[in-house]
Amino acid sequence: MKTSLQFYKELGAEKLAARKSELHTKKELSYLKKFLRKNQNILDLACGYGRFTIPLAKQGYTIQGIDISPNLIAKAKKTSKKERLNIKFQIGDMRKLSYKNNSFNSIICMWSAFIELSKEKDQIKALKEMLRILKKGGFAFLEMPKPEKTKEKVVISKIEGVEAVPMYRQNKTTLTKLMKTIKPQKYAIFIDNFGGRDRLLVLFWK
Repeated sequence: MKTSLQFYKELGAEKLAARKSELHTKKELSYLKKFLRKNQNILDLACGYGRFTIPLAKQGYTIQGIDISPNLIAKAKKTSKKERLNIKFQIGDMRKLSYKNNSFNSIICMWSAFIELSKEKDQIKALKEMLRILKKGGFAFLEMPKPEKTKEKVVISKIEGVEAVPMYRQNKTTLTKLMKTIKPQKYAIFIDNFGGRDRLLVLFWK
């Protein structure tokens, strides 16, 4: 099966960016800013080409980004340099992060990135890594598609004509099971309007 690394290399940053309008991004940023604070360290996990990282940095947030795809990180660095922003971007896998314990006040993991982990053991690894690098009292915010009525746990589709990485159809039940496994301080799993459409959202605290 195709990996995220293979998929985003084939799709490319331009096609990925074309899937979101400036209005969508603006609305989603407004939602995020209800939780984020400018005086805290933020990680954009699976940041892609910096769709959230760069505008948040421009607005005064202390944020850095990490992504598994070298071509997306290269695009993020190029745009950041053009905007004269000093943002640290790096290549990395959310299942094994290079950051030290207690490094961030908050983590955002957006745009279905988490559901690209099609195996439960990898989902648990990633969530435990998020907890590890969060500071005490810090939180992670995950966004993913609203649950669909399907018997298939893993779905493969095409995006912009490119066969996508297999995606795990999370729902409140599967996410609750994950939360009970990693045991955060507290958590919330809910559906809300995010950027003009209903999305499945997760907040959990260390």
